[in-house]
Amino acid sequence: MKTFRSIFYTILVLIISALPAHANYSNGVIAMLYGQSEYAVSEFKKAAAEGHVEATYSLGYMYENAVGIVKNYDEALMWYKKAAALGDVKSQYIIGNMYNRGRGVKIDYSEAVKWYRRASEGGYAWAQYFLGLKLERGEGVQKNDREAAVWYERAADQEHARAQYNLAKMYIDGRGVTHNIETAYQWALLADAYAHSEARQLHEKIAMQISQENVKMIAEDVRIWIRKHR
Repeated sequence: MKTFRSIFYTILVLIISALPAHANYSNGVIAMLYGQSEYAVSEFKKAAAEGHVEATYSLGYMYENAVGIVKNYDEALMWYKKAAALGDVKSQYIIGNMYNRGRGVKIDYSEAVKWYRRASEGGYAWAQYFLGLKLERGEGVQKNDREAAVWYERAADQEHARAQYNLAKMYIDGRGVTHNIETAYQWALLADAYAHSEARQLHEKIAMQISQENVKMIAEDVRIWIRKHR
């Protein structure tokens, strides 16, 4: 019984200690809704000082995109790195983008790859797509079609249309994967279903190389895939 009480009080203390940070974050969100950006920044900083991940990320976003405050890439990067250190995959991905595009820093593809990989390992689909792209192009990392296909497929499994499209092309060419026109057709159909602008043209071209029976069968498999993922 004493052990149970001890565990209960420990959990209660942890919950109570977390409340101030959450309250500050909530105050910041409400302040943003009312256009009180300076107060929002103040509240987010209080929450961030207590290790609140979303508040820390929000500060990075506000400084990067001039949301109610003056744009400051140095501040943005600092807050994103703090959030990234707390395990926030969005921040890890955005840091990768900043190095990839030269937003407030010099373009550094190898640094971008490092951050994309961290976010990819955390399961972030956009990071997985960009890591695949860098590996396919050999930008900031040694070219590796096999690994590129692995990351494209992980992003594709999360309904990422660009990754699905690129994976389809890799199956057509047999780059990094074994050539398989039916699998290419499947991924191209999925990319079209998720609104990739060039996917329809691709799967219509592939369909001419497949029997009508297989076209219908793969189309049904794709419908099932989409239902399972929604």
